[in-house]
Amino acid sequence: MIGNTIEFYDFSVYGTLTAVVFGRLFFATDDPFLTSFLAFGTFAVGFLSRPIGGMIFGHLGDKYGRKPVLVASLLTMGIATTLMGALPTLAQAGIVAPILLVVLRFIQGFGIGGEWGGATTLMMESTPAKRRGFFGAAVQTGSGMGIILATGLVTLLFVVLTPEQINAWGWRIPLLFSIVLVVIGLIVRSHIEESPDFARREASATIAKTPLLEALARHWKMVLVAIGMYIAVAAFGFTQGVFFINYLINGADFPQYLATIANLVAAVTYLVATLIGGLLSDRFGRPVVYLVGGVLLIPASFIMFGSGMTGSVPIVMIAMAIVGLFSGIAYGAQASLFFELFPARVRYTGVSLGFQIAAVLGGGLSPLIASSLVEATGSVMSVAIYISALSLLLVVCTLVAPRVLEAEKKRSGELDRERTNEGKA
Repeated sequence: MIGNTIEFYDFSVYGTLTAVVFGRLFFATDDPFLTSFLAFGTFAVGFLSRPIGGMIFGHLGDKYGRKPVLVASLLTMGIATTLMGALPTLAQAGIVAPILLVVLRFIQGFGIGGEWGGATTLMMESTPAKRRGFFGAAVQTGSGMGIILATGLVTLLFVVLTPEQINAWGWRIPLLFSIVLVVIGLIVRSHIEESPDFARREASATIAKTPLLEALARHWKMVLVAIGMYIAVAAFGFTQGVFFINYLINGADFPQYLATIANLVAAVTYLVATLIGGLLSDRFGRPVVYLVGGVLLIPASFIMFGSGMTGSVPIVMIAMAIVGLFSGIAYGAQASLFFELFPARVRYTGVSLGFQIAAVLGGGLSPLIASSLVEATGSVMSVAIYISALSLLLVVCTLVAPRVLEAEKKRSGELDRERTNEGKA
């Protein structure tokens, strides 16, 4: 949980800074829309590398163990984030500045690509089956706490520093602070034990030789289903955390600190709802709770953008508290649900592929898609409609997941019997 918090702090602090300062520091143009679009483009770059990281770290984690791979992902992520804090700006280094930012953002995304799947797999394999929902939600709270930590620090800087100080050097502080968190994370992760499931498979020599190829060859349908199950959750989260903050500042004329406080309010209630979602999944089942959480994203989208259109600070704050509650339910049930979709041999790989590819399609591209929709339609409600459509995809994929899982289990059993008979022959 602590490691996940640190990883999501790194990723979230970049997203928050993208929404409020990176446009003018690294991508300044005469066209405000183009400036925002370029800034959101680099935000998307970090997501493009996440599936690559998920494939590589997942493959290594299924083959050599969860613990060492989690340490490697933490180092990759933290070092890239810290180096961002030392970059020159566009005014200081010209075109070199945004190029270096894009490179480091790619490395940052690569690191987080191996984080969620590994943290979820290690926790779930070390937890009683009847409590998977709760402990899975505990891992998921790392996302909420990382967002709170990142948004809280950026908000504090906006309160105590002037806009000139923020632009000159203040934006570097939350990025450089990552090195402190990396040290804490390494201390924590050096003391965790390897997954009992992996240790047993290692002792019995039942570890997959090529986990990535096996996951793609034997479980590709479930990977596709998992992608469809998560796209809406990712799209909503990053639309809220990046695009909506940008909209409040540039479209609703909110001061920067109030826009980030609105995101902080949502993050706090989101954290609470994440734990509730996990607890409910232990009682009522993972798919049921995940379906309810997915459906709640539809009203949450309209509440969020509707409040922004009023331009009222109190209405936005109340709305964001509700939005956080609605959007956290599905995320709380997700870890235990995704864990149960893949067999232990390729679990780290399968979970990472489904989660990270969906993060690209839903999360990484959502600010760009949202900007384009608003530019084309003239209304932010078009973004709410877009997220609602993705929520319907979530519902469909969640409903078909049990059938796909049953078919894959049957097919895997037949393949295993064939291999046993060949061995006897």
